[in-house]
This record gives sequence, C-alpha cells and structure tokens, in this order.
Amino acid sequence: MRSWQLCAALLAALLCACRLAPARVLQDARYRADVADRLLSTLDAQRHYFPEPQRREAFAKRLADVVRSSRDAAQFYDGLARALASLGEGHTGLSGSDEVPVGHTVPPVAILEVDGVPIVAGVAPGLEGGGLRPGDEVLAVDGVSARDALDAQVALAAGSTPHGRRARALANLLAGPMRLPARVAVRGADGRTRLAFPLRFLLDDEGQDRFRFGFLREEIVALRLDLATGYIALPDFQEERLDTFAQALAGLRELPRLVLDLRGNPGGRIRAMQRVAGHFLEGTPTLLRFRENGVEDTVRSTPATPRYSGRLAVVVDERTGSAAELLAAALRDFGRARLVGTPTSGSARTRHTAFLPGGVAFHYAAEAEFHRRDGRTVEGVGVVPDDVVRPTREDLAAGAYGDPYRDPAVRRAASAGVD
Repeated sequence: MRSWQLCAALLAALLCACRLAPARVLQDARYRADVADRLLSTLDAQRHYFPEPQRREAFAKRLADVVRSSRDAAQFYDGLARALASLGEGHTGLSGSDEVPVGHTVPPVAILEVDGVPIVAGVAPGLEGGGLRPGDEVLAVDGVSARDALDAQVALAAGSTPHGRRARALANLLAGPMRLPARVAVRGADGRTRLAFPLRFLLDDEGQDRFRFGFLREEIVALRLDLATGYIALPDFQEERLDTFAQALAGLRELPRLVLDLRGNPGGRIRAMQRVAGHFLEGTPTLLRFRENGVEDTVRSTPATPRYSGRLAVVVDERTGSAAELLAAALRDFGRARLVGTPTSGSARTRHTAFLPGGVAFHYAAEAEFHRRDGRTVEGVGVVPDDVVRPTREDLAAGAYGDPYRDPAVRRAASAGVD
C-alpha cells in the first residue's frame, strides 16, 4: 500500500470511529476543532480539492470560524455543510442522521424549475403530500419567499456544476425540522393561491427512502410504451440490481426500440455500470479512460446477456450523476444511443464516506478523473443530450412526471433511438 493510501485509510478510520461518539461531544470547542482538523486532513489527501494554497487557507479559515461560532452539533454541522458546498464538488457533503438531521429533511415532493419558477412536479399520495398538487408554483416556504428559500438551499447544496447544484437545492427547497409539516404557499395551475402542509422525512443526498415517494420507483421499472417500444427505468447502479435488469431486458429485447431512463439516477458501482453497458455493446470495448494519482487505466464494458441490438435512446437530467452519466456518455460516444432530456450533473468522481459524531455521514471524492473517448471530461461539465427536452408547467400539472406514457422526454426518446 502506498504511503498516501495508508494515510487516507488511517484518516478514514479515525473519522469512522467518530460514529460511536454522540453529537453532544460537539459542545466542546476542542472536540469540534479536532473533527474539523481530521476533515481537512482527509480532503488534503485528495489533492484535487486544493490545487492552490490560497484556496486551502481560505477553507481552513472558514472551518476555524465554524468551530469558533458553533455551540452545538446542529450549528456545527450546518456550518460544515455550507463550507463543504463552497468547494463545488458534487460528491462532497454531509448526510444527516436521526440524531442530527443537518437540514436534509424534506416532504415526499419533487420540485422542478420551469422558466426560473419552482413548480411541484410530483407528490406522494395521501396525507404525506399535505395538499400539494402537481403544477403548483411554490411561492413561499415557512414564511420565506421561494427565491430566498432556494438561495439558502443553494448555499448548502453540493454540486460540481451550477445546474447540478441547483437541482439538489430544488430537491431540498421544502427542507426543515424533521416530522414537522412544512407551511408552503402555492399558486395552483388554476391561478388560485392556497396553503399546503406536507410532512417532512429524512432523505439522504442519494435519494434513499425514495419508497416514500409515490411518483418515484424504488425498483427497476420495465414496460411497453407501445407495440414497438420498450422502456426501462434504472434507479441506481447497485450490483444487486443486475440480475433484475437482465430479466427486464430479456422481456423487451425483441422490440425494435428501447428507452433507458436514467433520470434521478445518482450512480453507484462502476462494475455495475460496466455490466449494463455490456447489454448494449459487443465485446469489451473501452468505455472511458481513468486517471488517479498519476496512474492511468481504462474502464471496459463487461459482456452480459441478453444483448439488445435495437434502436436505443437514453433519457437523462440534472440528477443523473456519476456512473449513470458516464454510461450515457459512453453509449453516446460509441454511436449506440441518442441522449434526450437535460444536461447531467457533472459529478463523476468516485466517492468515499466516513462518519462524524452523531452518525452524520461525511462524503468526499477521490482524486479520480474519467475521460470520454475523445478526451473530454465529465466532472464539472456533465453530458449534454442530443435533444434537450424540458417539461412545461402544463406537462407537470397533467401528471407527466414519473409517468412514462405521458412524459414528453420519454415520448421524444421513443422516436429518437440510434440503430
């Protein structure tokens, strides 16, 4: 093991040990300073965070201000979250716990921005949605204007691109105290204003607990859009999904067109992505080039059955990240798929996780770079689709979000596949 790897492993082990410590220890300024020092040392081991000494000095000063001004775990972690967001790296940030929510408790509601205005896209059925309806324009959250509430969430959101960061901020627009209803002023599609009170739940930055969201699927979705077109939605790239994906594809492989929906897919395991690529590409071609700590390597497709050879289109959006956007880029670069939707998040490094007092998860990105076949990077840029399709407010009000039969991006993709 190289010295830098040993150092990083020891630092991660120290941070993981913090998981055993309750959040109340952070009332001690010396302990807060110790946690901040360990966090900074962990980032130092990944050299991409501070390419210039001045940037590290500014970040260290910001951490020192957070340590000095905090009095409890909630204040400390709020300050840390804001400091980490300022680094502009999509895999870097905090995920709360039951003991310390860190502000990421949100109702089961999806919000998209349409022409600069936050619009409710999807709502869980029943009481949890608190009376919100698709197509509602968000005017205020807990007495704060939607614009100011969004600005506050942008300051807390991690993101390697402005649009990726804004998408996460929109997802957390209704965040607040856990288990307390949000007070949301909206203007409905009918032009009338009213109040809604959706209930808040803990939701981490990768969308876990998405089973609470009636408009999103926790599992793979496979169906026929019409007699000639299949549709598969893949929520993430975890290896335990691979057999299910293969079974879903087997049921659709004879159709001449297929839509692969990667919207909202935050990524996952590169090995899983390689296997999924193997269903659409012959042999073991090089998908991407990989460089970490001066060592270069390639990421190749892994042969998989069944193999689909019909016309393929992939749907992406600002929440398509990491392994998901890397797959989309590779299929596009091979001329195997046409991309439809909106630009991906541009957060394409590998991610590590350690734990802080109170069970709060600290995510940070390894010094890794993935390059497309022509040398372009995905990190900090994203992948721009061939056909940019954004939903309108009328689409959302009609229930198009999460419904592949009504979704305009899916409809466009169904007619845009590549042979």
